[in-house]
Amino acid sequence: MMNRSPAIRLAIVAGLYLAAACSAAQAESTFNVAEARKSVVFIRRITPGRETALGSGFLVSADGLIYTSRHVIEAADPTAKGTLILVGVPSKGDPDDLDWFPAAVASAPADKNLDFAILKITAREDYGSFPPLPLSFDKLQLGADVAVIGYPYVRENEAVLSFNKGNISATRIRFSGLNYYQTDAAVNHGNSGGPLLNLAGEAAGIVTLKEVNAENVGFAIYLSEVRNFAAVPEDRLTKLKLKRGPIDLRELRLPTTIQPRVSAWELAKGRPQEKKAELILDDRGGPFWVNSRQTLPSDFQLVISCALEYLQGSQKIDIDHHASLRNLYVSFDAKAVEAPIFERKGYLVQFGHKTLALFKDDKLLKSVPQGNQQGKPFRLSITKQRGEIEIAVDGKTLLAYRDPQPLAGNERFSLGGYLSRLHLGEVTAIQLDASPKADGAKPAGKAQQATAIEKR
Repeated sequence: MMNRSPAIRLAIVAGLYLAAACSAAQAESTFNVAEARKSVVFIRRITPGRETALGSGFLVSADGLIYTSRHVIEAADPTAKGTLILVGVPSKGDPDDLDWFPAAVASAPADKNLDFAILKITAREDYGSFPPLPLSFDKLQLGADVAVIGYPYVRENEAVLSFNKGNISATRIRFSGLNYYQTDAAVNHGNSGGPLLNLAGEAAGIVTLKEVNAENVGFAIYLSEVRNFAAVPEDRLTKLKLKRGPIDLRELRLPTTIQPRVSAWELAKGRPQEKKAELILDDRGGPFWVNSRQTLPSDFQLVISCALEYLQGSQKIDIDHHASLRNLYVSFDAKAVEAPIFERKGYLVQFGHKTLALFKDDKLLKSVPQGNQQGKPFRLSITKQRGEIEIAVDGKTLLAYRDPQPLAGNERFSLGGYLSRLHLGEVTAIQLDASPKADGAKPAGKAQQATAIEKR
């Protein structure tokens, strides 16, 4: 074994350290990571009663325009109301910290195959301008060095920025007539909407897809494919009434979520039983119901996650009940909740195994031949804005009615059943504006990474 003097060994170690430092500095300067990361944002879409979606995006203008993927910010359920989009921008003091801004959809192409959207955020004057990421519309060559940067993970409720290098493994893959790069850089669900960087640290594509049946096969749509949709009309921007940020998240008007626990409700009649993630209610086939401890606003959307089983006790079933077995009752806008829920005070939604009906003070307003299925979980949404009442199941509107003399509201609500056992999950109440209008996110529990079209 060759012996080396301490001076020689020290020189070797210093050389190795210098080489490693130079390699790290070269990688950073190659992709301009220190600057590029300041423009990459974390996106959180909160749709009440649905799972939260998480993704990435990147700033493209100093006044707060952001490119991202449509599926990150657009709720799959078209009946969903009250969607809130929050954008975490790397802090000027420490980019590992995020400043939060409420966002609105500035543009989304009519072509649903183009998974692209533009968000807008607005800063206070004392915050300064946003750092836009440079864009490159030049086509990348096979084998070109690229990097995927974004927020694929959330750890202990904190978004974690991730940077992964790779190459262009295919220069053109076509999905629905659109051009994509294929890359072996690591792509995970939360990278959706983030940039594909070239060596200069410019965005050359938007990360959109991931092959789930292969290792390290991700896809980014050409930036040139979205070029024609990048211009946002000025009048559209002026109509976006955005709260200037950064904001304190505690100031947000968040929906009220009632957990499936006995203590969260006022029990009126029945036998409650708590199980994991559900509250089971019945009364041996007889009527049962619980009352909310909170009042509903005048204009709201109520989202109820549940399932129903047919349950018959010793009670006699009259012939007129045969069409209404396995009932779910939801009563709202009644002046009092002391009366039995089946007396149909205020508005009453009655959802049986064959029929969905809406009553007002015991008068049938409308019914449709749509029923629930034995034991199958579903999400019932009741929306009231002024006189417009809409009832949807799993995102599909089944009943709509306009009441010319709507009840005032601001009362507690009740829910229960008859000839049934109710498996009740979370119930969410969302306050809406008084006048029906398009949801701000509509060109747009537990959190999940946005995966709307990431599997093929």
